[in-house]
Amino acid sequence: MKNKIVVVLSIFLPFVFFLGHLPELSIPLAFAKENHFLISKEEFLASDFSKHFKKREFGKALNTLDKLIKKYPNDPLILRYRALTLDRLSRRKEAIAEYKKILSKNPNHVPTRLFLGLAYARDKQPDQAVKELRWVVKHSTSEKYRHWAQAQLTRVKRGGKKVEKPVRKKPYLLGKIGAYYDSNPLLIPNAENLSSQSKKDGMDFPINLNVGYPLILKKEFRLDVIYVGQTLLHDKGTDDVDFTSQGVALDAKKRVFFGDRAALIGGRYDFKANFLRSDLFAVINRFLLSMDTSFWKKTRTRFYGRLSYSNYGPDGSNPPVTSRDGFREGLGIVQTFFLAKDFRTHFFAKQEISLANTRGENFNRKGSLTRLGIHAPLDFLGPIDLDGSTGFDYGTYPEFSSLSVLDLNERRDMRTDAYTALTYHWKPNFATRGLYRYINSNNDNDFYERDRHIAGMEVIFSL
Repeated sequence: MKNKIVVVLSIFLPFVFFLGHLPELSIPLAFAKENHFLISKEEFLASDFSKHFKKREFGKALNTLDKLIKKYPNDPLILRYRALTLDRLSRRKEAIAEYKKILSKNPNHVPTRLFLGLAYARDKQPDQAVKELRWVVKHSTSEKYRHWAQAQLTRVKRGGKKVEKPVRKKPYLLGKIGAYYDSNPLLIPNAENLSSQSKKDGMDFPINLNVGYPLILKKEFRLDVIYVGQTLLHDKGTDDVDFTSQGVALDAKKRVFFGDRAALIGGRYDFKANFLRSDLFAVINRFLLSMDTSFWKKTRTRFYGRLSYSNYGPDGSNPPVTSRDGFREGLGIVQTFFLAKDFRTHFFAKQEISLANTRGENFNRKGSLTRLGIHAPLDFLGPIDLDGSTGFDYGTYPEFSSLSVLDLNERRDMRTDAYTALTYHWKPNFATRGLYRYINSNNDNDFYERDRHIAGMEVIFSL
C-alpha cells in the first residue's frame, strides 16, 4: 500500500507543479493566495477607521490603518485609504508617495489616479495634477469619475481658485411677544415692613426684537450686525418699572480645527442703552467669547467668558459705597448630552463663576451659578416641545455694609429658581409657548429676600 501511494504521488506532483506554471492557471492561483491576505469589506467597515474618518479624527484614523497594514501589509484598499488620510492631514508628500506605490502595482486604477491628481493640486504641483486628471478623463469608463476629474481639471487651470456659488445675504428678524402674570414685579421684600411700598401683583408685557444682517457670510466664517431691542411694560400700578433697552451687536462665528477636533469659535460685542420709563438708567458695553466643540459621542461642550462695563448714571447718596458702575466678569462651561439619535432630546449642565468689581463697595461680588435642564419633543401630543430647568445662584459681597438700621446683616444671595415651558410649533418660523417660573431669593439681609411667581404666554416668530 505504501509503495502504491509513492507511485501515485510521483505521477501527480510533477503534473500539479506544471499546471501551477501555466500562465492561464498561475494567475488565478496567485490571486487566490493573495486574496487570503486581503482584508474583507465587512472587516474594513467594522474597524474603527470608518468611525474616526467620518468624525474627521484623521490622526486616530491613520493609527487604525497602521494597525491593519501590519496584518494585511499589501492590501490596496488599506493603502489607498491610508494615502487619502495622509492627504486630509495635509501630509501631501507622504500621500503622493503612497498613491505612487499603489499605481506601481496597478497603473490603471482610476480612483487612485484621480486622488493622486487632487493631492498634486493641493500640493501646488499643477502640471502633475493636470497630467493625472487628464488620464482619468481619457481612460475612465465611469461617467462619474470623468465629470469629477474634468471639474477639478478646470479648477486647476484657473490657478486653484474655486468658483463658489454666491450666497445671497438678506436681513432676518427674530421676535418674541408675551403676557405674564407676575406676583412681585416691584421686587418688594417678603418682610414688607422694610419697604415703603406694599407688595403688588400685576401683568408684564415683554417685547423682544432682534433684526440682523450678515455683513460677511462664508463657508467657515460669518459676521452679523444685529439691532437688539427689549421692552418690558407693566399694567397700571407697577408701571414705574417699565423697562426699555436699545442696542446694537456685532456677532462673529468661525469654524476651526484643533488637530482632528472641529470647533466653533464665537465672538460678540454688545452696546446697550437701558431706560426706566423715559429716563436713561444704564449704558452697558459687553464682550463675549465662546467655543463649542465635542469631546464624546452625542455631546456638545461650550466654554465661554464674558466681560462688561456698566455705567448706571446717578451713583447714589455715597458713591464709594453705593455706585454700581464697574466691571462684571464671568467664566463658564455648558455640557450638553444628546439623548436621542435625532439630537432633538438633550440634557444640559451649566456652571459659571462670576466677579463684579464696582466703584461702590456694596456691589463688589463673588458668585457661582449652577443650572440643570432638559429639552424634549412630545411627539405623541403633536409638534410640542417640553423645556424644564432649575438653577442655584450664590453670591457674596465681601465689602457690603447695610445702609439701614432695620437690617444690618451682610448681603449673601442664595437664589433658586425653577422653570418649565411647553412650546407648540405651528410653523417652522412661528410658535406659541406657555411657561411658569418660580424665583426664591433667600438672603441673610431681609432687604434682598423675596419670592416671585411668573406665568404666562409667549408668541415666538422669525422672518
